[in-house]
Amino acid sequence: MALFQWIAASECQELLRDFIGAVEQLGLEVDPEFSSSISIYAREQEGARTPANARVTVIISATNGSKDEFQIEVRSSEPMLKRETRCEQIATELKAIIPAKA
Repeated sequence: MALFQWIAASECQELLRDFIGAVEQLGLEVDPEFSSSISIYAREQEGARTPANARVTVIISATNGSKDEFQIEVRSSEPMLKRETRCEQIATELKAIIPAKA
């Protein structure tokens, strides 16, 4: 399983307003059933031409009570040691939009 994760900070208290646009920009679909005001669950759309094992899931969740720090996880079923995977591509693009906390 490929997994990329980092901690990001947000000035804004509203997670959905900050990050929903970022994941949708990458072609991911936010699942409202598993998302809330403090967490986002997004995945590649069902009709995507991406192979099943390369479909990416993104989870963004608050790491503390003040909602100013978030853990971002990008996952797929691709091998972790393989380079240039779909998971790595999405993680790199998302990290450019939502950088790691300095």
